[in-house]
Amino acid sequence: MNKLALLLLICIGLGVPAGAQRLSGISSRWSDSFVEWELFAFAPDSVQASEDDAPEEIAVGALQLRWLNVRDDWTEWEYSIGEEQGTIRMKWKDDPSQWELRTYSGDVISMRTAWRGDFSEWRVTDNTISLTLRSRWTSQLDEWLVQENTSGSFYMYTLVEGDPRDWAIEDGLDETVSQPMKMALIFLTVFHASPRI
Repeated sequence: MNKLALLLLICIGLGVPAGAQRLSGISSRWSDSFVEWELFAFAPDSVQASEDDAPEEIAVGALQLRWLNVRDDWTEWEYSIGEEQGTIRMKWKDDPSQWELRTYSGDVISMRTAWRGDFSEWRVTDNTISLTLRSRWTSQLDEWLVQENTSGSFYMYTLVEGDPRDWAIEDGLDETVSQPMKMALIFLTVFHASPRI
């Protein structure tokens, strides 16, 4: 019985999916393009030796235009985090105020602006949980946050002010908030802060 319990503990420890990790950042893959992104999380075995040492980050996923190198269509994206994959697309081709994330396993996340014509505040929902994502400043899109009494907080900011290529993610959301919901928050942030080049 002891061998079986030990084997079960080892399998559980090794079987933690990448999607369960706390995401730590997202960076554009190229310095002159915003159509391909890499997602990062803190390595599970990285231990801070001191306050000056930053924990190690590892690449755990990607976000990119769906029709990369085929056509310049910013209305359709695809993403992967570990084994989870999905698409993000503008719900209606002529309405940039509504987006939809669909995972290949069937989850659907809806994203829409809170106010008509204002792309600095969004409502994100999976029909169970609703979050409000807003830019801290309406004229500068370097900081985005979610502050909910019941679901926790989520904060994204550029590592260098005015440079939307590298973002830090501080994920303080409750465990009930799904990885696709977090991906929707990340997408809205980098999409609206990036120049369309």
